[in-house]
Amino acid sequence: MLSQAEERLIRWLGRFPASLDNAWDVPREVSLPGLSEAMGVVRSALHIPLNVLVDKELVLSKIAHVIGGGSRRRSIYLLTQKGRDFLAELPENKEEQATDAAKKGTISGAPPTPISLLGRESEVKEIISTLKETGCAIITGLPGIGKSSLIREVCDVLTESGKDIAWARATSFDDLSSLFAGAFSGAEVPTSTDAACDWIVRKLSRGVLIIDELQEIHSRHIRAVVNGLEIIAKSNTDIIIASRAPCPIEIEKSTISLGELSRNDSLDLLGDSIEKDKKMQVIEVLGGHPLALKLYEEGDDIPEVGADILAYVEENVLANLPEDVMPGLDELAAMPLPVPAERLAHEEAAGLLDDHALLRWVGDEDPAIELQHLIRNVRQASWDEKKSIEIYSAAAKHWAGQPEMHARLIEFHHRLKSNDSELEDFVENYSESLMAIDDGAMSVLLHEAIERQPEVKAFWRLAANCALDRGEKEIVSQLLQDMPESENDAEMLQIRSRLALQKGNVSQAKKLQDEAQELATPAQSVRFTVSYLGRLLDDRLPRCDPALPFAELFAKSQNIDLSNLAAEARQNSLVAIACLRHSIALQQDDFKSAGDIRKQLASLSSTSDPLIEELALRSALKEAEYGSSDWHKESEILRKKIHSAPPLRALALRLILVERLWGNDNVAAKILLDEAELDIQLIPTSRRLLAIVWYWRGMFDDARSLECWREAIHRFRTAECPHAAQQLALKMHAKLR
Repeated sequence: MLSQAEERLIRWLGRFPASLDNAWDVPREVSLPGLSEAMGVVRSALHIPLNVLVDKELVLSKIAHVIGGGSRRRSIYLLTQKGRDFLAELPENKEEQATDAAKKGTISGAPPTPISLLGRESEVKEIISTLKETGCAIITGLPGIGKSSLIREVCDVLTESGKDIAWARATSFDDLSSLFAGAFSGAEVPTSTDAACDWIVRKLSRGVLIIDELQEIHSRHIRAVVNGLEIIAKSNTDIIIASRAPCPIEIEKSTISLGELSRNDSLDLLGDSIEKDKKMQVIEVLGGHPLALKLYEEGDDIPEVGADILAYVEENVLANLPEDVMPGLDELAAMPLPVPAERLAHEEAAGLLDDHALLRWVGDEDPAIELQHLIRNVRQASWDEKKSIEIYSAAAKHWAGQPEMHARLIEFHHRLKSNDSELEDFVENYSESLMAIDDGAMSVLLHEAIERQPEVKAFWRLAANCALDRGEKEIVSQLLQDMPESENDAEMLQIRSRLALQKGNVSQAKKLQDEAQELATPAQSVRFTVSYLGRLLDDRLPRCDPALPFAELFAKSQNIDLSNLAAEARQNSLVAIACLRHSIALQQDDFKSAGDIRKQLASLSSTSDPLIEELALRSALKEAEYGSSDWHKESEILRKKIHSAPPLRALALRLILVERLWGNDNVAAKILLDEAELDIQLIPTSRRLLAIVWYWRGMFDDARSLECWREAIHRFRTAECPHAAQQLALKMHAKLR
C-alpha cells in the first residue's frame, strides 16, 4: 500500500514518457521544484515519499539537465518499469473519468503549470459565481499569495464545462495588442483598441480571457489597456483579471480580495516532515502566505515573532543563499521581463534559485524564468544607488553582446537604470530599428528616459514620433504640451504637421509642412517634398482617387528644385522622384510617360537595373488585358519577383496583383493576400501597405469586414492618410445601414 502522497507522485510521474529515461534534457515538472509545485507542498514534504518510492524501486532518481533551467544538472525523478506496471494497476481517478466523459475546452497562451491547490475551494466557487453574475472577476492580493495558481484551478473547472480559455500574462513592455497576442501564442492582433477587442471577442466567442499580473503594465499603456478590458467586460466574453491591489481597473461587484490560507491548509502545505509544534511556530510568524511558507525549509531557523514577510525573505531566505548565487539573483531582479536561463550572464545560478523556490516559469516549449515578484521587490529594495548602478551596468554590458535587435530593448532598459552617460547616442543609433520591432516596448522605454533625463530633447522628439507611428494623438499632444521650451526646428514642425494630419486637419498640416521646409536644409526640403507627395498619392483606397488629382500631383513632382543638392544627394533624389512620377503615370494609364520616365532612369544606371525592371513589370501588368497571354506572362513574372524581392517590395508587388485580381479571380486574390509576409520594417510606406492589407481582408471576409476595416482606418490615420480613412469610414457606415 502506498500513502496518498506516494500515490499522487506515481500518478504525476506517469504523465511523462519512458523515453525520458535516456534523455539528456528533461522537463522541469520531474525535478524536485516542479514536483513541489505540482503536489502543492513545500519541497521538504516530498523527501520522505520520494525516498520510499525509490526504495521500492518504483521511482528512479538521476541527474539530468532541466530544460530552461540553465547549464547546471539537477536531480530528477522518473518512473521505473516496475513503477509503470504499478500505475497500470491503480484504479482510474473519478476526476479523470468525469473529465474524459465531458467535452473539454482548451487553454491557449501562457498559463502556469497546473498544481495541486490546497484549500481555496470557497474562493474557486466565488470566482465562478462572480463570473456568471457580472462576466468579470478581478482577483487582488499580495505578491505570492497565490492569485495565478487560484485562477489556474478555476480554468480547469471552466474547461471541464466546455469553456475555452485564453491566458495573457502582462509584462512591463506590453501594450494592449501584444498583451492579447500573448493570449494566443503570438498571433497577429489588430493595433487599434476597437479592432483588437473585436478580434478577442470573435476568437473567444463565449470563452474566458485571463489577464494575469495586470499591475505590471507600464503607466504609458495602462489607460489604453484598461479601456480595452472594459470593452471586453461588456461583451459576451468573460474576463478574469489578477492584480496586486489597488487594481488599475474597477468593475462593480467584480473584485475579490484573496487572503491567506487557513491554518489547517497551511499545516498541510508544510507537509509531514516538520514537527507540528514547529509548523505552528512558523505559521504564527508567516501566517498563511503560500509563497512565504514554501520558502521555509526543514532545518531553517524559525523567524522571530513580529517579523513581517518582507523581513523574513531578506533575513532568513536571501541571506542564507550561497554567495556565488547572489550575482545571478541580482541579475534576475534587474530584468524587465522573463528570459530563458541560457540568455543570462549567470545562467548557472538558475538551478539553485529554482531549488530554493525563488523562480517563476513562463511557457512550456521555450520556458523563460523570472524571480518571484515578492523576491524581486525585496531584493531591489535592498540595493543602494551605487549597488543598483553596478548591477544594471553589468547587465547592460552583457546584453550589448547579444546580437539580435530584441536584445537592444533589454540593453536600453539596463542602460537607462544605470544612468548611462552614452544613453542618448545609443537611443539615437537604434531608435528606428527598435520602433520597427516593438513600438510598444520602445514607447515605454522612451517614457522612462524622459522621466530620468527630461533635458534631453531627442527623447521627447523620438517619443512623439513613436506615439505618432502608433496613432496615439492624445499622447503626442501631451508630450508637446509637457516638453521643455525649444525652438520650432524643422523636425518639430514635422511632428506637429503629422499630428495635425492624424487629427484630420489637412490645411494646418500643410501650413506646418511649409514652415518646416523653410527651415530645412536643401536635402531635407527635397526629402520632405517627395515624402509629402508620396503620401498624397497613397492617401486613397485601391481603385479610388486621391484628394489631390493625379495630374496635379504629377505637376508638383516636376517642380521640385534639386539645384542646391550635392551630386550624390541629387542622384538619389532624381531616382525617388522618378519612381513617384512613374506611379502617378500608371494611375492615369499614361503608359507612354511611364516609358519615358524609365528611359530617363536608365540613363542614370542601365535598363538591367532591378528597379527599372520592376517598374517595367508594373507597367506591363497594368497595360495587359486581364486573361490575355500578356497578362498570364507578366503576372507569372510578377509572382516570381514577389518571392525573390525584399519583404517591403514583395508586399507592394503582391498588393498590386491582389488589386488586379479582385473582381476577376477573388479566390486567387485571397490566397495571394493570405500568403503575404507581414514581418516588415515599419516605415511610412509599409504602414500604408499594411493598412491596405487590412482593407482587403475586410473585402474578402464579410464576417470580419467591420473588424478589419476598423483596423485599416486606424492604420490609415496612423500613416497620415486621412482621405483613405474617410473613404473607408464612409464605406463601413454604408455597410452598417
